[in-house]
Amino acid sequence: MRVLLVTVMVALLLRPAGAMDSVSAACRLFVTAVMPGLLPYMVLSMMLVSRMRARSAWLLTLLGWCGGSPTGARLTAMAPGLTARQRRFVTVAAATMSPMFLLGTCGVWLRSARAGAVLLAGVLAGGALAGALAALFPGREGEKGDAADPPSPLSLGAAVEQTARTLLTVCGTMAVWRMLADMASRQLPRLSLPVTSLLEVTTGVARLAELPLPLAWRTALIAGATGFGGAAILAQNRAVLSPADAMPLALQILWQAVHGGISFLLTLGLMLLTGGT
Repeated sequence: MRVLLVTVMVALLLRPAGAMDSVSAACRLFVTAVMPGLLPYMVLSMMLVSRMRARSAWLLTLLGWCGGSPTGARLTAMAPGLTARQRRFVTVAAATMSPMFLLGTCGVWLRSARAGAVLLAGVLAGGALAGALAALFPGREGEKGDAADPPSPLSLGAAVEQTARTLLTVCGTMAVWRMLADMASRQLPRLSLPVTSLLEVTTGVARLAELPLPLAWRTALIAGATGFGGAAILAQNRAVLSPADAMPLALQILWQAVHGGISFLLTLGLMLLTGGT
């Protein structure tokens, strides 16, 4: 790992302009496509959850779905009473993009509102199925949740402050992984699209939408990519969870891959059934 880190740092020093362009592009994408919906929603959802005595896994998953990653993970950190199985369910099911991004941004990129709606249905259904499967398997964590602390209602100022810190993490992970994806793509130009999609999914999705493929296949590929989430989404979710709440990295990658695979198949099937071409 130390050798890899030094290698990347040397590459940055040798080609600083390329790194700055990559980071700038990721930050612009964050400001225009991620932050406008995620910031106000996360503020309000954190204020809501902090005022609830019953913080169920289904409630947190629903709120996480509506906000997009890492909303589910951030809200899970506010619910110590969840069991390990419940935390795994929320972590896998809610680790995806928001409905606003899937239905709105991706629908615009695909130039089809119907494709956006099918994409949303496929990704959320894939998350529910993958999360349920992850919850069925015993983990190394203890299965009993900690005793839930009495609710401590967050003020608007406190919620904004905590959300701002979380969003800085989101922007930072997008920027770093976009930079690494671009560096890898320059060395492996033929693998640029899959590498970018696996490392920084928001950039990858924008490129997948422009592929010269039938609409059904482009939509399904975006569903698979967003269901998996890639390195940036994984890093965001793990950054806001405590080590006790987070799954082992290998297991999280496995279940996110299951999420992506199910989302791809469901979305492709729905697109073909509804007359997608």
